[in-house]
Amino acid sequence: MNVLRTSGASLVPVFTSLGLDVSRGWREPAGLVSRAIRGATDRMLETELADLVTARVQLSFLPGLTAGRTVPERARDDLRGLIRQAARHPIARSALAGSLAVTRSDIIDKYIPQVFERKKYLYVELSRVQRLTLKPDEVADLLRFVLLVRPAAYLSMTPGAAVDRDAGYAPVQEQYLSKVLPGIAKQAPSFPPPVISLGLRAALSYLPGDTVEATARLGAILALRGRALAPGVTVDRGADSPDKSWFNVQRKNARFRGLDSGMLDELYTIAAENRW
Repeated sequence: MNVLRTSGASLVPVFTSLGLDVSRGWREPAGLVSRAIRGATDRMLETELADLVTARVQLSFLPGLTAGRTVPERARDDLRGLIRQAARHPIARSALAGSLAVTRSDIIDKYIPQVFERKKYLYVELSRVQRLTLKPDEVADLLRFVLLVRPAAYLSMTPGAAVDRDAGYAPVQEQYLSKVLPGIAKQAPSFPPPVISLGLRAALSYLPGDTVEATARLGAILALRGRALAPGVTVDRGADSPDKSWFNVQRKNARFRGLDSGMLDELYTIAAENRW
């Protein structure tokens, strides 16, 4: 898409070879190609979302957050519908990219058991401060849900002419979330508003002393990690492993990014110990 925007004029021979009319200039054929690319991408994404919600999100955490309430039959359809909406909105779609990358990866399943074994800062924030009574696999499942709901926080934002690189990762304000929560919760009625709120609050900035839930703070970190995730990258001899390197950089930028430095410190230590 960027090539079409920046080099469209030089692609006239390509458009001609495709049988497109270039008599009125390059913008019209570039627009046709752009719409075709978007259509193909949307169809691929729809298949990926259906598989993701079915295979990677079990909703095992829901009874533990709703006093034993049975998971509604429509729960997955509601979640899938909310993600579809995010995919149709430019800013929310940008946010969704990081969430999808992490949810499809094994990062959450690797780190959460380590968190529970270590019983340090992350464990204390999850189990004693947020007071989750979930098992490690249920916490991992909840984090995947948080990541997939997080992009919906941007659905009410009006995009500019071009989507900024940080769109979908720039923090929102708590007052704004309180206004959009009722409308978003209505779109996913299988989930109580406080559960939907956990995902939306992963778009908040965090400073020491703020009352942002641990799952939301961790979700914010993981969403940003997803944006930079590059599976299969070969690490040069002597270089830091990908997670260790990334968490180390973010530790230095935590205040600027509005991330929990304590969580980043522990994630960095886990990555270093396991060479991740």
